[in-house]
Amino acid sequence: MREVLESWFRLKGRSLEHLSFAARRLAGIIMALYLLLHLVDISTLALGEEAYSALLNLFSGRLGLLADSLLWSILVIHGTLGVYSAFVEAGYFLQHRRTLLVMAWISAIMLIAIGVWVIAGVLA
Repeated sequence: MREVLESWFRLKGRSLEHLSFAARRLAGIIMALYLLLHLVDISTLALGEEAYSALLNLFSGRLGLLADSLLWSILVIHGTLGVYSAFVEAGYFLQHRRTLLVMAWISAIMLIAIGVWVIAGVLA
């Protein structure tokens, strides 16, 4: 199992397509872990409104900006690379795979920048 996990993230000699697969896989794992963390977060409601408010206040400053920005980045990377994978695995644009992958990364970077700008504006 460890060898398999290490092979996903071995960078030397890997193509952009392989690195993108690893990034999408890692983003999916992080999103699954976030879901578990979110369930714990929501369960603090059972402890009362004060406990829940105290937890929310932890994420109202810079920590919240960082957490929301990282989550947004992970969602965007997973989504854009997922769309790329869907097209390629369906057999579309096979001769333009590299171009499509570069477009997916450019789109991801642009969406991340816009999202972080919006998040920073909302939390400011």
